[in-house]
Amino acid sequence: MRVERNLDNIDKCLCMKCISYTGECKLKNAPENFLKLMENYKLTDHYEKMFCAYGKSQCIELKQGCLCSQCEIYYKYKLQNKYYCLKTGGKTV
Repeated sequence: MRVERNLDNIDKCLCMKCISYTGECKLKNAPENFLKLMENYKLTDHYEKMFCAYGKSQCIELKQGCLCSQCEIYYKYKLQNKYYCLKTGGKTV
């Protein structure tokens, strides 16, 4: 099941709380994330959050921990893998 790109899911997303999403990544991507949220987040190709819906992070490089299986979205959409932040096109490890 494909994860819907909607405000409710974006709000529930744990990606930015994950240890793999470093403070440096948060600071670097905050302005762009804010602008994309104000624009049409449903049509954007990349959003540095909710990687299970938007694809691989452009900032995360290392597996330092994963919150995917603790996320409401994970259960709502019956996701089965982890580290969506490190794989493109919904393919996961």
